[in-house]
Amino acid sequence: MSKIKYNASKTYLLPLVSELIDIDKKFINYLENTYMYDENNEFFESFFLLFEFSFKNPEFTTYEHKLTNNELFIKTIDIDNEDRVVYVFKFPKDYLKEYYYLQNSEYSKFGDDAKKLILKFWTIMYGKVYGGINVILTIKQKLYKDKILKEKLEKKTGVKINDNAELGEYVSKHDETLRIADIIATKL
Repeated sequence: MSKIKYNASKTYLLPLVSELIDIDKKFINYLENTYMYDENNEFFESFFLLFEFSFKNPEFTTYEHKLTNNELFIKTIDIDNEDRVVYVFKFPKDYLKEYYYLQNSEYSKFGDDAKKLILKFWTIMYGKVYGGINVILTIKQKLYKDKILKEKLEKKTGVKINDNAELGEYVSKHDETLRIADIIATKL
């Protein structure tokens, strides 16, 4: 069984959609991943949430109702006999520039309001979890091109980093593309 690799859209775009799509803290651990693209290029400027749910639990059914009654909701894609579901949404227009900045691995170009929202979201979700503060700090350092992170990366790699360089990872289109067969393979 292979494991799903968390991608950049989960870290940097999920908090931005949370203003318009109910990302309930109670269900965050059921959110396996998010995606910016689909393998068939069926959806444009969209955002995909992959949840693992047990619909025998009435709370999940209520939460799904909230997700699907959202003005940005497009459709659901059932996977694994409904053990996992992908919810497809239009990406909010207010943050489309961040959507494209992330596609180009340009973390520091995010608007200040978007940066603050990302940090606030993850602080609420994981700020009290062991190690959570370190993860949030690293996100902040990437968003703001922090000098301490730059020096740490230079020391780790032995390479001088240009002052204009982004400090976040390269965003791979492959990792950001919803591939149903790959998702099913993670359960085998």
